[in-house]
Amino acid sequence: MPNKTGFIGKEKPIKNSQFEAKWGEPAWSIAKRENVTTATIHMRVHNYGSPYQRRHSPTKPERLTGKTMYQLAEELNLHPITVQQRLFKHDNPYVSMQGIDKPFPTHQKWRKGRYDIWLMPEHPYHAEWVADRKIDDAKLKKAQGVKYAK
Repeated sequence: MPNKTGFIGKEKPIKNSQFEAKWGEPAWSIAKRENVTTATIHMRVHNYGSPYQRRHSPTKPERLTGKTMYQLAEELNLHPITVQQRLFKHDNPYVSMQGIDKPFPTHQKWRKGRYDIWLMPEHPYHAEWVADRKIDDAKLKKAQGVKYAK
């Protein structure tokens, strides 16, 4: 009986797998592109029904604008916590906390976070979801009190 040491051997691509037949590409290629393990890709299929879905549902900033909190923070040149507070208080990341007539403050560079939205581009509903979020983002930028949004 082999010794159970917790060692996981080097992952080798499996040819002609059921996964590749169903999804059109092997799990290891998706995992390599996403910089995760193949087990993560298989768990996505198990949990969400698709290897191209990163989360169960979008986060609040993704629902409102179609962008992650880190993408909004970089766009507005703010810290992600500031963006989170604006979303909590106003449901609009473009409304300034200091007053609606003041421009957005600048902030020094901070640690990078995850920039990928919850759906991968290969997901069947990705294009439709992104298009809807662009419309919602434009409405938030034109909302009353937003003056300096690009």
